[in-house]
Amino acid sequence: MSGGAEIMATSGNRKFGEAQHAPGWAAWLVVAGVSLALPASAAYVIRADGQRVDGSDIRLKPTGEVVLTTARGQMFFTAGQYRQAVADKPADYDKAVQLVNSRKYDEAIPLLSGVAGRLRGLYWDEAAGLLLMQCAMAKGDGTAAVAAYDRLVAGNPALAEKDNVEEAYHQALIAAKQFDRLEPMLKKALAGTSRLDAAHAQMAYGDLHAAQNRLEEAAMDYLRTALLFRDVKTETELQAEALFKAGETLQKMRDERGAQHCFQELLQLYPGSRAAEKSGKK
Repeated sequence: MSGGAEIMATSGNRKFGEAQHAPGWAAWLVVAGVSLALPASAAYVIRADGQRVDGSDIRLKPTGEVVLTTARGQMFFTAGQYRQAVADKPADYDKAVQLVNSRKYDEAIPLLSGVAGRLRGLYWDEAAGLLLMQCAMAKGDGTAAVAAYDRLVAGNPALAEKDNVEEAYHQALIAAKQFDRLEPMLKKALAGTSRLDAAHAQMAYGDLHAAQNRLEEAAMDYLRTALLFRDVKTETELQAEALFKAGETLQKMRDERGAQHCFQELLQLYPGSRAAEKSGKK
């Protein structure tokens, strides 16, 4: 993947985080469309029935019970009585995001680590943990990114099931060259019933093979992603990026004719995509 990218937080199914600056990983964030829609400030709880209860302060007990301070006093929610508990956005998080946007990763890391530890289970540990992974990736340290993932899910195992966290983990494993840990996950997704998960797994296989310099296999994985998953209508950015990566890989294989065919298909099928904008510079 060539070039860096800046991605701001958006709502949706599969986009995450605040701004990213990391060649490769940032570009994956655009393609995968991983989503971490940032909540409005103020503490609140989403009950099991979906109703939101607002408060001024919130804390999580070691037992998993949430204590929410409201205008009427304290309310208690035991595990199973709430879907989500969210603390007020900490000022340290915004400061850390500014540092990340300025590529001052070493300054952002201690702030994000503090947020993740202080607000475990109250949403911002997830947001900070993903940014910690990004910082490590931006510094070219895949091993540290994997370690950040391990810390992130250690205190909240349910996070491992979230698409945005899982896909960030995939990219971290590729950067850390821990292919033996990643491949079983991708095989499972490809064998599963979710076309969406399979499309992302096929793309990740391309990245895995590219990292191993298995260029022919990588090109085929990218082309499969672009051609075999067109029925997954929500993932046009992924399919566009797959064509772009296929073209780049074919160029590395000195197949300029095949590469240009991929870029032309990209411009024809996905003219408004981010990948199309990049291909215009080829």
